[in-house]
Amino acid sequence: MSPAADPNRQPRRGSTTRRESGYKRPVDIQQLDTETAEGVDTSAPATAERPPATSSVSNGRRSHLLSITDSALGYMSLEDMLSELLERIRSALEVDTAAVLLLDEDRGVLVARAARGLEEEVRQGVQIPLARGFAGRVAAQGRPIIIEDLDHADVVNPILRQRGIRSMLGVPIHVEGHVIGVMHIGTLVKRAFDEDDVTLLQLAADRAALAIDNARLSEQRSVTAMMQRSLLPDALPQIPGMRFSAKYLPAGSGIKIGGDWYDVFRLHNGRLAFVIGDVVGRGVLAASVMAEIRASLRAYMMQGHRLTEVVTMLNELLVSVGSNRGATLCILELDPEAEELEAVIAGHLPPLLIEPHGYARLLEQKHGLPVGVRIGHTYEAFCYPFPTGSRLLLYTDGLIERRDESIDEGFGRLLAAAETAATRSDSSLADRVYRTLLDETLLEDDVALLAIETMPLGDTLEMTLPARPNVLGALRDTLGRWLRAFDASEDELFDITLSASEAATNAIEHAYGAREATFTVRCEHDGRQATITVRDVGRWRTTRPQSGGRGLEIMRSLVDDVKIDSDQHGTVVTITKRLSHQA
Repeated sequence: MSPAADPNRQPRRGSTTRRESGYKRPVDIQQLDTETAEGVDTSAPATAERPPATSSVSNGRRSHLLSITDSALGYMSLEDMLSELLERIRSALEVDTAAVLLLDEDRGVLVARAARGLEEEVRQGVQIPLARGFAGRVAAQGRPIIIEDLDHADVVNPILRQRGIRSMLGVPIHVEGHVIGVMHIGTLVKRAFDEDDVTLLQLAADRAALAIDNARLSEQRSVTAMMQRSLLPDALPQIPGMRFSAKYLPAGSGIKIGGDWYDVFRLHNGRLAFVIGDVVGRGVLAASVMAEIRASLRAYMMQGHRLTEVVTMLNELLVSVGSNRGATLCILELDPEAEELEAVIAGHLPPLLIEPHGYARLLEQKHGLPVGVRIGHTYEAFCYPFPTGSRLLLYTDGLIERRDESIDEGFGRLLAAAETAATRSDSSLADRVYRTLLDETLLEDDVALLAIETMPLGDTLEMTLPARPNVLGALRDTLGRWLRAFDASEDELFDITLSASEAATNAIEHAYGAREATFTVRCEHDGRQATITVRDVGRWRTTRPQSGGRGLEIMRSLVDDVKIDSDQHGTVVTITKRLSHQA
């Protein structure tokens, strides 16, 4: 903290000092009523911005200042503290309005955070660019500014004139030599603010600066941490034949949290999407850009757009909104039935593929630019085989990059760690790779790591699914993969998956209605026939409502046997069909 920002600092009696704000004033408040300030330039016309005139401070106003800030303010929230502080300033300086605007350094604007007598500034979310308007010039120049007549001044905030403000005084809020905001006051009648007023307001800003900064940082830490938690998946999906694991560790904490993120989700066509990205910067802005990317990307993919279209639209969105934040991105789509992986890379590090026999290689391809950098850029997609037993690693640069080392050395360490991890099973794949490469005590950058593994489906398969219609496509896809492993014909596959889908639909529509619930599907193969059991805790109906079909009749026409056991505890539907290729 700079000496000027320290409320406990006591300079020599009678001394004066020139602050960074650019004007001269007495610093020792105890002497303000008996000593005269150094001379200042008062030649500016009354209708223009001018430096303050000299004056002295009365004992009464000095006592008002001492009450403006006290230790109790430090225990309030930022909003409550600012509101109370401004009310005290209005009373002490006998003005009609008082406001605080805090600097958003990422966007280069002052944001109205609290006001008394001019509450519209906060309600309407007033934002003032640096070096523009009254408050913008106070912040950019780092010195007090007085406007004696608003009608003849350059003011960009229309609310000031709408409310009839005539005269204004603004001072910068400093912390450790840096401007973090502006505090300004105003009157409804013309007033010639003098050195006395400037001194009182600047000292009030100085005494409150550290409390404001601490409250602001605490708020930003809370918001950033909350956003970070909300943007990473609560839990990775449970998908038969797939195994997911992930690691995430920020190099900093609070507002230093970065923009690394990952995501896994199932698409309506039964395919799976894997994403990893890294937003430039840290803190609330990086987290907000990350949120925008994640939500938009999911929406575009759920609408069925191709990967190249998704990344192109995302790039154009970020450029158009002017977020001033680029992001690297790697997005992949897996077709489990075709065992094929499609990938688009936008400036991100290449995925790492571990083949079924354990050989690791980077999926290097032509990289597009990071999203949010330049509109009109073209992205390309590449396809790779991804047979059962394959494993995939997606990661951010903090996993492999080190100071004073080439990126190729980092890639070499990653490939060796992946091949070693593929031979072990003592923990998750992501954990094994992560611990081989990193010492958390020496972490230099945020790290995100997502591991995807495919595994063969066994003779027995069991799934617990939410009782919602959107799970039916995934159920049919999984049953199809399971049946193909036993050489089921296309007709047999159709009959069994449709029958199981009908049983699941009955459980969803009839057993539960609008309630949140789950049902289970168990698949068994004994060498001759396939048995599918759908179990719920609702009450079975042999016919659907008038808008529905004849599910039970359809099922019995497609498979060898359908059994229904239903009581007050729930319903079990068992479907059996012999497979022609079995012994």
